[in-house]
Amino acid sequence: MSDSPAASRESARVFGLDALRAAAILGVTLAHGFAVLYPHVPNLGLLGHGGFYGVELFFVLSGFLIGQILIRRGDRLGHDGSLPEFYVRRWFRTLPLFWLLVIGNVVLDLVVQGTRYDLGLVLSHAFFLRNLAAPHLAFMPESWSLAVEEWFYLLFPAALWLGLRLRGRFDAVLLVTAAVFYLFSTGVRMLVAGHPEATWGEWERIVVIGRFDALMVGILGAWLATRFPAGWRRAAAPAGVIGLVLVVWMYLTLWRRDGGGFAAGADAFFARTWRFNLISLGFALLLPAASHWRLSRENFASTAVRKIALWSYAMYLVQHPLSRLIMPYWFTHWSTSAAQAWGLFAVLLTAIIVTSALLHHGFEIHCTRLRDRVGPWLERQLSRTRPKDPASDSAV
Repeated sequence: MSDSPAASRESARVFGLDALRAAAILGVTLAHGFAVLYPHVPNLGLLGHGGFYGVELFFVLSGFLIGQILIRRGDRLGHDGSLPEFYVRRWFRTLPLFWLLVIGNVVLDLVVQGTRYDLGLVLSHAFFLRNLAAPHLAFMPESWSLAVEEWFYLLFPAALWLGLRLRGRFDAVLLVTAAVFYLFSTGVRMLVAGHPEATWGEWERIVVIGRFDALMVGILGAWLATRFPAGWRRAAAPAGVIGLVLVVWMYLTLWRRDGGGFAAGADAFFARTWRFNLISLGFALLLPAASHWRLSRENFASTAVRKIALWSYAMYLVQHPLSRLIMPYWFTHWSTSAAQAWGLFAVLLTAIIVTSALLHHGFEIHCTRLRDRVGPWLERQLSRTRPKDPASDSAV
């Protein structure tokens, strides 16, 4: 296939990271979709934790990519205009589509179920307050992971800014801040692990203050990749092998033998604490290989991977409402026939991909273009209003 201009622009992105992002969203999407097929293909139940793994991979990738952005800014992050400009760029990327889907979910619940939500409840979801310190999600359950990332976007750069304003060296500030966030979240999980309600899947996994460590592993990876590029490249193969072994091993701990089949693994102290750390580490060890996986030529498969990666945010947001829209009206007795179950699975997957593509090209791109204008303008305005340093005048 000949390289088109669009393909050339996309190839500037690191294919390996796009492949990880595509794997993450497909893990989430297929795990949710497998529920339709499970009565007819029971062994698919073993892949049901693909959604959990997909989100954990997203956390590590977010830490790695945001870490690279912050490291490129370096000491400039301590200047008056850089932090607000960072926030503008992040929030134009994530909030408009999220808020659109919050409204869509409220309308969907009203039309399909007749459920009405008061404004305070909707706003608390829209501003990621429902699972900050405990899980209290009333609708849009998939928003829990977005809350983790949005609070990370808000708090971690602000902590870096504060450290730099106190005249700290950038690398020291970055590493100390990442260590504090990592230890804090790990400590939170350990403190509550003994509580009977703090199950690993329904409490510890989705509470914001207990999940920053996954992103911090990505931050550390970004620092190592930037500061030690030769070592990062040499580590690609051995780290990748160790990472794969660790990821598979941790997945096996999610299950246990139960007679002739499998059942959910024990919800013990390890499941509520260190397993999260080891899964994040396993995915982080894949980053050296992924960050050096570049293509010399595009083909149909690589283009599909890139598109899925590009639409991944929209795919994550639309799959739950689309399932609730389609399943009550399509294949009413889908569970009685394997053919109907596969048909519903295909309809759901197609609807998710098509809707996500439309949202990306019809909405997300316009928000991104606006971001690219507003962000630099805001930084220039704030830099102009910064008072002069008297020391600089005396040195002239």
